[in-house]
Amino acid sequence: MQKELDRIDLKHHVMMLLCNGYLHLAPLSNPRRVLDIGTGTGIWAIEMAEQYPDAEVTGIDLSPVQPSWVPDNVKFEIDDVEAKDWTWPDNYFDYLHSRFMLGSISSWKRLIRKAFQHTKPGGYFELQELNCRFASDDGTLKEDSNLSYWSRIITEASAAYNRPIPLHTEYFDWFEKAGFVDIKQIILKSPTNPWPKDKTLKEVGKFQLVAHVEGLEGISLGLLTRGKGWKADEVSVLMAKMRPELKDRSVHSYQTNIVVVGRKPETPYTPDSIRDGVSFGWGSGTPASSVKGSMTSTSSNEPTRDVPPILVPQAPEGVAPADHVSAFTPIIPITKTE
Repeated sequence: MQKELDRIDLKHHVMMLLCNGYLHLAPLSNPRRVLDIGTGTGIWAIEMAEQYPDAEVTGIDLSPVQPSWVPDNVKFEIDDVEAKDWTWPDNYFDYLHSRFMLGSISSWKRLIRKAFQHTKPGGYFELQELNCRFASDDGTLKEDSNLSYWSRIITEASAAYNRPIPLHTEYFDWFEKAGFVDIKQIILKSPTNPWPKDKTLKEVGKFQLVAHVEGLEGISLGLLTRGKGWKADEVSVLMAKMRPELKDRSVHSYQTNIVVVGRKPETPYTPDSIRDGVSFGWGSGTPASSVKGSMTSTSSNEPTRDVPPILVPQAPEGVAPADHVSAFTPIIPITKTE
């Protein structure tokens, strides 16, 4: 258990390095109520409470592993974010934060919509997540490598276990359909080991290697035995084959971390709420036949409401439309060692 808690804190340190020391990338201004989804050891919530002493920071998790000695303005609760109904009122939080929930969420779309429901108009939801699939930009990670095989098999196992691993392009779409506006997305590359030349990324690689060597088997064991019917010794064999590749600096592999930030607007209608007839966060909505354009209420006592059109980012010239999200996101370049 302690090794897993240490690994969680290690991942927090990695994310702080990648985000230049910032606890959040949302443009917050004196938030009053903050929710940390999947708080783990509580390290982010505690540091957030120290940074914003006037805020009330709530961290939720299924496991009560958080420390008892914490700032007065932070509290931890045992709660299931997958529950149909959350325990807080609509429009309650100024800021919601979710990080590294991969393997715990059956419907990311639902999570994002619930976050939208409980965010105050004008408030923000920030999701920081990992795409655990290994990749390389220079072809040094081969398709027949054990890392590539693990990426494919863990994706299949997660889907079979109803814990899908989204592509980074999907989060942006779910934020938009939930109703968030001013959506910003950043892709951050996490090298597998200290192969990069960049000092910060080299340090990230050192911590990532430790996290992989010590924690990857535990994560894989749960998903592969439940999702693919593997035996424990089969997982151990695969891990043994992966470890040399994880440590090999000639293989310039990495995983990607995605940060998506969205603001809840003042308008009560959202693309999903129009389609479903439910306006999350503002009570009952009104069904409509089209997402775009204006919507006339079915009640004669309510005025006609104008629904803003869905704004889809246009792809730059020469970029395929399917790649328009990644085309707009800054990606930290990684330079290999000389």
